[in-house]
Amino acid sequence: MSEATVLGTHRWTAEETRILVRAARWAPRRWLRGEWPLEVRGDDIDVVERPGDDSRGRLIACGALLVHLEVAMRTLGWLPETEFSHDEADPRRIARITAAARKRPTAGDLASFGAMSGRASSWCHGSPVLSVDEDPADGVRVTPVSPRRIRSLPRIGGAIAGTIAPPGEDPEDPWSAFLVTTVSEARHHLVRAGLVAQRLRLLAVESGLRCSTVTEPFDPPKVRVSLFGLAGLPGIPQLVVGVHHTRRR
Repeated sequence: MSEATVLGTHRWTAEETRILVRAARWAPRRWLRGEWPLEVRGDDIDVVERPGDDSRGRLIACGALLVHLEVAMRTLGWLPETEFSHDEADPRRIARITAAARKRPTAGDLASFGAMSGRASSWCHGSPVLSVDEDPADGVRVTPVSPRRIRSLPRIGGAIAGTIAPPGEDPEDPWSAFLVTTVSEARHHLVRAGLVAQRLRLLAVESGLRCSTVTEPFDPPKVRVSLFGLAGLPGIPQLVVGVHHTRRR
């Protein structure tokens, strides 16, 4: 099937559910502080919010989780359709992903699935094509920032650079940084920030490049406020994705 084919009622099988849950567990665990609640029913998967102290970090992590679920669905031969929840009757639900139609997985889908578990793709050559300067209606933007500019960020630049390129590594090892910002800190904007960041990570891993996501320096609200619009940086900074240009051995 080269095109998506709409089918009748579908219910997740036990094997499909097992693969979807595994993909969810591959999402960045350090953000989650435990499992993220999933409710599997029919051909839907609901991602629901677990109360906790670090709501910002958990919502960013939720975006990464949604990417993993979408990739897993595509690998299983389903075209995912994600709907962000605005239903006040069920405020716990963040998003619902539905198996909307049958679609044969592409080589890119399979490579992304492999990247989720940390495996580089043998078919991907050259540098990854990273999508930057996105400013769509979802209110999230990705801006490339040079290592020099990262290091110059007040108060947190050294911590970010040290996480991406820890002391002791070859100082000549080139790396790039991508700053993810949002127009607000509404729930859906934070989730989409995590979603965009995780897509960047998977693209890097597919190409055999090392990648790191840095969120902790941005945790204090006063830090994000102080960097808002600084020297042309757009929006509210939420995290940085660092990508090393030297391929993993």
